[in-house]
Amino acid sequence: MECPNCGSRFLRPSRPRDLREKLRSWLFVMPVRCDHCRTRFITDMLGLAYLRFAKCPKCERMDLNKWTGETFQPSGRTKWKIALGAKRFRCEYCRLNFSSFRRRREIFSFSRWRKIEAARLAAASSIQPEAPADNPSPDLPND
Repeated sequence: MECPNCGSRFLRPSRPRDLREKLRSWLFVMPVRCDHCRTRFITDMLGLAYLRFAKCPKCERMDLNKWTGETFQPSGRTKWKIALGAKRFRCEYCRLNFSSFRRRREIFSFSRWRKIEAARLAAASSIQPEAPADNPSPDLPND
């Protein structure tokens, strides 16, 4: 799942606003809120449409790169999966190399990562409270 506004994947559940949203939560269709831009939207929490794609076993992201066996030599279970035909994937967020028989949903790109970071910084700067303009600054002496 990702935010439709900024593309961030840092989401949290939001409280249902009415009876319809409460009833839909029984079907795992729930409201969520983006931690970066504070956008609220409703999404399918089961993610049945995403079951056919590979995801990182550590952070569950789906934007993955591929890796070769030149710089990293897998061991154990990963080695057997590759021998049976699994694809090699790397999660750039948590830097985990793994293999999966499922296909990749999207290719990781640093431009998308920069876009998410820019949205996070913009959201963080808009949340900070501003000082009221009518209050005098404590640095200035009173006349």
